[in-house]
Amino acid sequence: MKTIKQFIISESVRVGKVQQFAAKAHDAWRKNFDPSGTKERIKKNSDGTEGNINVPFNKLHPDWKKENIAAGHAALAAVKKHPKDIEKAAEHVHNEWMKRNPKAEHNADQHKPYSELSDAEKEKDRVHVRTMQSLHQQG
Repeated sequence: MKTIKQFIISESVRVGKVQQFAAKAHDAWRKNFDPSGTKERIKKNSDGTEGNINVPFNKLHPDWKKENIAAGHAALAAVKKHPKDIEKAAEHVHNEWMKRNPKAEHNADQHKPYSELSDAEKEKDRVHVRTMQSLHQQG
């Protein structure tokens, strides 16, 4: 059984990996969305405001930081559950994304079983897995 100190250290490491993942995943999304970094992507926030999400992670509205952190938790769980199977891990990431993001007009094409996604959509989930694998292997 873990001691309280071991638990706190383990929890601190887990939170650190998830935070690192959130920032890296957002940076990767930004590079893919707009390599120049000048194009705006406006999203509605839960507080009624709107804001550009094509900004560095530390400048994101808390809603979008929260989503990136939730994606990090899903990726860490996927890597732990399926350490040697990137497709199963990516499917886990996708299923968790669907739970967090109800089906709507803007995401209907992605709201289907992983096996029915295009390879480009599957690759987004694989990127999350590979990003977390690299962080997880660091210790």
